[in-house]
Amino acid sequence: MALGTDRIVNAALALLDREGLDRLSTRRLATALHIQGPSLYHHFRNKAELLGQMAAAMLRDSLAPLDQSVAWDDWLRSLAHATRRMVLRRRDGARLLASSYPNNAMQYELVPRLAQPLVASGFALRAANESVTFVAMFVLGWTINEQNERMRRLMGSLVDVEEAFANGVETLLAGIAARTAQPLSQPRAARKRSAAKA
Repeated sequence: MALGTDRIVNAALALLDREGLDRLSTRRLATALHIQGPSLYHHFRNKAELLGQMAAAMLRDSLAPLDQSVAWDDWLRSLAHATRRMVLRRRDGARLLASSYPNNAMQYELVPRLAQPLVASGFALRAANESVTFVAMFVLGWTINEQNERMRRLMGSLVDVEEAFANGVETLLAGIAARTAQPLSQPRAARKRSAAKA
C-alpha cells in the first residue's frame, strides 16, 4: 500500500490511542508503518504539522454526519455534542486538539464551515465566529478535564457529567442568543420534552 498522507494520519491516530500523546513520536510512527523515519518528512515537515493534520482529521470526522441546514442553535448544539464524542473516543484527544497548530485545512476548509450555518441564520460573520469560538473553547476545556482521571472523578462526585455538559451548552446558547438578539429555535422546555420522547 502506498504511503500517503491519509495512511500516515490514520496510523498516527491509532498510535495515539495505543500510546497516548506523550509517547507519540515520529520514530514510533515510522516503526508502526514499517518505514524509515525520514520517509515521513516527504509528507510532513515536522511533528507539529502532523499533529495539525491529525486534529483536522478528527474534526472532519465529527462534522461529517452533521446537518448544516438546521437553525443556528441546533447547529451549535449538535456541533458541541459531536465534538465532545469525537474527542472522548481518542486517547488524549482534547490535549491533541489543544496543542495542535491550526493548518490550512483548519483555517480555510473546516473553520469557515463551522460559522456558515450561523451566517445563514442572520449572524454577522464576526459574531458567528465568536459564537463558534465560545462553544469550541467550552468543549475543549470540558474534555481536557474529562480526560484527566483525577478531574473526571472530581466532576463525577459533584454532578451528573452528561447532564452538566448539556446544561453548559444550553447556557452558552442562551447567552449567545441574548448577546446577538438571535432567537433560539424553540424554548428549552420544549427541547427537553422532545428529547424525553425520543
